[in-house]
Amino acid sequence: MPTNTDTTYFKVRSFFRAQILNLLGMYSKPVSGIHILNGHRIKNEVEPETFRSLLSELSKEVKFIRFEDAVEMIERHENPKDPLVAFSFDDGFMECYEVFAPVLEEFGTNAMFFVNPNYVDGDEAYIMDFNENIVLTHNKRPMRWQHLKELSNKGFLIGAHTMNHFMINSTDKEKLTYEIVNCKSAIEQHIEKPCEYFAFPYGKSSEANEVSIDLALSTYSHVFAQSEWKRYYSFNERVINRRQFEVFWPIKHINYFLSYKKRY
Repeated sequence: MPTNTDTTYFKVRSFFRAQILNLLGMYSKPVSGIHILNGHRIKNEVEPETFRSLLSELSKEVKFIRFEDAVEMIERHENPKDPLVAFSFDDGFMECYEVFAPVLEEFGTNAMFFVNPNYVDGDEAYIMDFNENIVLTHNKRPMRWQHLKELSNKGFLIGAHTMNHFMINSTDKEKLTYEIVNCKSAIEQHIEKPCEYFAFPYGKSSEANEVSIDLALSTYSHVFAQSEWKRYYSFNERVINRRQFEVFWPIKHINYFLSYKKRY
C-alpha cells in the first residue's frame, strides 16, 4: 500500500533511505531467480516515460516474464539461471490502464492487477474516502469494470484485493467472508473469467492471520503477500511473497532489491 508522503517523518526517512540505497545500488546487479515486483502508482500523472525508461534499463539485466508463468515456476520450486521479473500492481488506479498496461505490452509482457470491487464501483464520496483515509494517496481514480474487462481480454490478469482494502488480521469470520470470498464472486461476475489470485492488503505478515489465510487459500488457488521478500514464501510456504517497488524509484534501488538470492 502506498504510504502517506505528506508527513515530515516520512520525508526525512525517505531522504536517508534513498541515500543508503543509492550507495548500495551502485554495486548491485540483479541475480538469478524469479522476482515479482509489486507497484501501485505513478508519481506524476502526465506521462508514461518514467515507466518506459525503467523497463528499458531493467531489460538490459533481466528477462520479463508473464505473471502466471512466474507463479507456476515458483510453485514448482524452480531455480532459473537468469534473473526473471514479473509485475503486479495493487489497488486498481487508473494509471494501470492508461500507463502500465500499454508500456508492458511494448515489452511483450503482462501484469496482475489486484483490485477492490467497491472502489471499482465507488461513487465520488467512496473514492475520496478510499484515497484519503485508506490508501493515503491523493487524487486517484479507479479503473472501472469496462477497463478491467478490456485488460483481461488483452491477456492481463485481474486478481482480488478484498472488497474494501480491508486489513485481514481479523477474527470476525463474517467480515472476512465478505471481504475475501465475496471479492472473488464480484470480480468473476464482471470479468466473466475465474479469479484465482488473491493479494491481501498492506502485505506484511502481521497484517493477516492464520484464520484469514486459511479462508483465502480455500477460496483462491494462489495467495500473495508483500513481505519477507528475500524468501519466496511466507505463512509456512503457503503464501507467495512479492517485493514492493514504485515505477518512479531509481533503477539503482530496484537493482539492489533484485540483487538478493531468494530462498525457498
